[in-house]
Amino acid sequence: MKNIFCIFFIFTVFASCKSGFIPVPVRQGFAGYEFSKDIHIKDDKNLAFQTDITFPLNKHNYDDSVLTNNFIRFKGYSNKCIIYFHTKNIESLLLYLNGKKIETGNICANEYSAIKISESGINGDNVLQILQIKPVKSPSGNSEEYFLNIKIPYPEITKTKLVNTEVNGRALEAIDNLFEAQIKNGFPSAQLVIIKNGEIIKSSAYGYISTVDDFGKPVLNKKRITTKTLFDLASNTKMFSTNFALQKLVSEKKLSVQDKVNSFFPKFKDKENARYTGKDEITIADLLNHQAGFPAGAQYYRKKEIRKKAKTEKRTNKEITLNLICETPLVYEPRTRFTYSDIDYMLLGLIIEKVTGMPLDKYVEENIYKPLNLTSVCYKPLEHGFKKKNIAATEIYAVKRSKEKKYRKEKYLPIHGTVHDPEAYGAMDQVSGHAGLFANAESIAVLAQVMLNGGGYGNIKLFDSHVLNFFTSPSMEISAAGLGWRRQGTNQAYSHFFSQLASRDAFGHSGWTGTLTLTDPQEDLIVIIFTSAKHTPALHGSEFRGKYEGDFYLAKNYGAITTLIYSAFKNYSDEILDNMLIELAEQRYALISEGSEFYNNRGFYNDLTAIMDTIKSQSKYSEKLTEFLKSNNAAIITQKLMSVQQAKK
Repeated sequence: MKNIFCIFFIFTVFASCKSGFIPVPVRQGFAGYEFSKDIHIKDDKNLAFQTDITFPLNKHNYDDSVLTNNFIRFKGYSNKCIIYFHTKNIESLLLYLNGKKIETGNICANEYSAIKISESGINGDNVLQILQIKPVKSPSGNSEEYFLNIKIPYPEITKTKLVNTEVNGRALEAIDNLFEAQIKNGFPSAQLVIIKNGEIIKSSAYGYISTVDDFGKPVLNKKRITTKTLFDLASNTKMFSTNFALQKLVSEKKLSVQDKVNSFFPKFKDKENARYTGKDEITIADLLNHQAGFPAGAQYYRKKEIRKKAKTEKRTNKEITLNLICETPLVYEPRTRFTYSDIDYMLLGLIIEKVTGMPLDKYVEENIYKPLNLTSVCYKPLEHGFKKKNIAATEIYAVKRSKEKKYRKEKYLPIHGTVHDPEAYGAMDQVSGHAGLFANAESIAVLAQVMLNGGGYGNIKLFDSHVLNFFTSPSMEISAAGLGWRRQGTNQAYSHFFSQLASRDAFGHSGWTGTLTLTDPQEDLIVIIFTSAKHTPALHGSEFRGKYEGDFYLAKNYGAITTLIYSAFKNYSDEILDNMLIELAEQRYALISEGSEFYNNRGFYNDLTAIMDTIKSQSKYSEKLTEFLKSNNAAIITQKLMSVQQAKK
């Protein structure tokens, strides 16, 4: 064969040798692929694959309707899927990928081999068909003992340069413009990761580690964040620590979501005079569904048992909190309504520790993050080798936690490097099922890809696909909720975060500090937005309870950003993009002009300024935007923003 070249791949995870894939000429009706021989999969019990099947099938797995035995469905991506073969005494066989034939002479002739699929692969579900397996005949004419083993790893994320003409690259640039403009206008920091069909389309970092020093004083030489900077995930901890742990334990049949809480903690029971009863019937599923009867929170960290704990007390804060949770009265009858409650997930984290005999942070590190080589996902990052310069700061002006002498005169200090959530910090020793996890967006994107893959990544399997489907399916009462996971649902209830363009099966979660995770199986799309929105001045007044200036930027509102992302991949026209940007400016201004005090704050005005700056940046591509900037509406908006700036001075 002339002009054949070899491309050498080193399979650092699961191949025991380096071997060349040889492109095979593509004929009409045949699949395009590259072949390599002598690729031998390590015999390692820790390795797992989305497909690992051996022919002939044993009688237990054989379906007597025959044809159903010949198909293998697997998830893969075009130009990135590798299929491994191990054969013994195979004379011939027929192999089809997505209806296109694969030459099998080389596969039959080599004990170990692999093919790397090129243009015949499909982004998403692929089908491999195996027919007419013929064993080698012995000299006596009898069939030799034979087998064909096929292994297919789970997809892994790869980096790519955006060259797809079916994506509106200008929309992605506009998102960049918007984030940078928001940073310029007072927003502290953000990370954005977009993965489409297993490829990192975008991984960007904007803004600064902190805008203040350790005493809370403004700094001039602010340090930029990177894509490796860690963020406090807040309630996304519930998904990427607690839910992941539960999905794994359920897959391993170490617990069931129908297990009752009092089977783990017998002291979890109703008091004699309780107004609402039913603790003895509360299950893990009730906690996951936020229908267990608990209030939203209980501020255990303020309880005297923790706040004034005696020096002779040997119990940890977490052990004391468990007792407090068991004594917490229900505020409604279980399974009669939905109340989003941190207590539910605090208790789930404690159940995981009971079942595994390990602290929650150690369990997820050893059983989830480490197998995936995720070294930038952890609780208590300052105790895991990270420095403050590696972590985005959260609140600027919080009640002092440090007992260091240099801070003895301070009453308020920034929170930087420790969990922001006071319940996780004070009552749960910084490790809780509801909050406490730190990570960067790229690392969490790998975990989101695990979800898209059906429970695995590369040659690592974390949980069964049917368990994943069970956890992410809509609940009987609320289509926008799974077992813990937030869903878009049939009524698009989560569209204010996910966008109206997200499919009904899109799922994810949000976090109070300013984090959003979105996984859309139908679109094969992952969006991770991490921000430090709370690293801005707090707002005062009853209508602003728990609100900070950063909460009023589009970076923290998420929905506009995710809508622009979806519009890019749906390849909406530049005309639509221009009109969406104009709509943002005019309608955000309308919220101010209606006279609502809720939007009359510096964060909202700064965000509107950032939107106008984005339109200016994009106007170089668009006559429509250029004309808008000259319009009376733009002049009114600009005049209002200028008057606000002058008032500040």
